[in-house]
This record gives sequence, C-alpha cells and structure tokens, in this order.
Amino acid sequence: RYFDDWQDRRKQIRDYYLTRFYDLPIRCLSRDFEKHADQKFVIYTSERDELFTYLAEAGIEVKIHYDRALSELPIASTLKKPDIISTSVMLTRGVLSLPIYPELFDSEIEFIADKVLEFYQKKSD
Repeated sequence: RYFDDWQDRRKQIRDYYLTRFYDLPIRCLSRDFEKHADQKFVIYTSERDELFTYLAEAGIEVKIHYDRALSELPIASTLKKPDIISTSVMLTRGVLSLPIYPELFDSEIEFIADKVLEFYQKKSD
C-alpha cells in the first residue's frame, strides 16, 4: 500500500545525499544509477572506520555489512586466491551504509549530511 511512497522518499533522500556529498572524497555507489531500489545508501571511503566512529558518536546509525572478504574467512584459508580478491578486500575495508529509510525527517537527513561534511572539513583543517 505504501511501497511507492516509500520508494519515492528513499529516492529523495538519495538525491539529497548525492548533491551534498558531490565534492567529498567518497564514492556513492548508487550515483550512476537512474533507477535504484535505494534500500541502502552505500558509500566507499578509505577512511571508513574513522567516519563510522565519528557518525556513531554523533548518534547516527551507520552499518558495515561486510567486515571481512570471503577470502579472509577460515573456510577459505586453503583456497588459491586470485588477484580479484584484492578488490573485495579493499571494498570490505571501505564500504559503509548511511540511513535512508523513508521515515527519516528532513531535519535528520540534513543532520546526517552535515556530520559527514563536518568530518571531511575537520580532516582538511
């Protein structure tokens, strides 16, 4: 019943984040998609852990969905690891999801974006 409205709201949030984060040294993984499910707003940054801590301390719920690559799990210890594995390891070290659920108020979305911007501003000072 509310699915279309929720999807529209997620798209609004994604578009807002994309606009606010355009000049930051992060990669928004949904930037280049015209249509996207927007169930997660995933970014990549080489400073993932520091940004995670900064946002969490500000009371923002951020998620790390994959903290280790499959090749790093004990079950894979005897397997030959192709070069492509290094890409998955890199991604697991830098991927972070920001809140994008439709019940967020505009003020909460602005607060999240402001804190991300503030993190990078402090890094450049």
